[in-house]
Amino acid sequence: MPRILEIPIKSFPKNWFVTWNVTSQCGFNGNIQIKSGDTLLQRIEKTNHSSNLQFLGYGYANIPSEDMTIVVTVNEGFGPVYERHQANMVLNNKGETVGITIAICIEDSDDQDFNDYCISLAGWAKKG
Repeated sequence: MPRILEIPIKSFPKNWFVTWNVTSQCGFNGNIQIKSGDTLLQRIEKTNHSSNLQFLGYGYANIPSEDMTIVVTVNEGFGPVYERHQANMVLNNKGETVGITIAICIEDSDDQDFNDYCISLAGWAKKG
């Protein structure tokens, strides 16, 4: 039975330019969905059982909603899926917030290394 974890992201206002990338050291198959409101921006799949560090994908969008969600699905194993995250502001020379970065680390088992999926997000108030 798939294990699903939904992570709400409220940091990026509507119409911000957001980019993301996903890596994995997870031994299980699964996927990461990047959503903004009801819009699926991208679905990134992990389709092998290798626990070697793998780059799974990246994407970017002007987000259509303030309600972003990262949906992590682990198709195998048992028990809960955990996440830890850190957010940072990107400040201009005047100390004003012009962007935000978020790193999300996912754990899908009991070893507590939080390296099963790593999702990095960066968003800016204006593109270019």
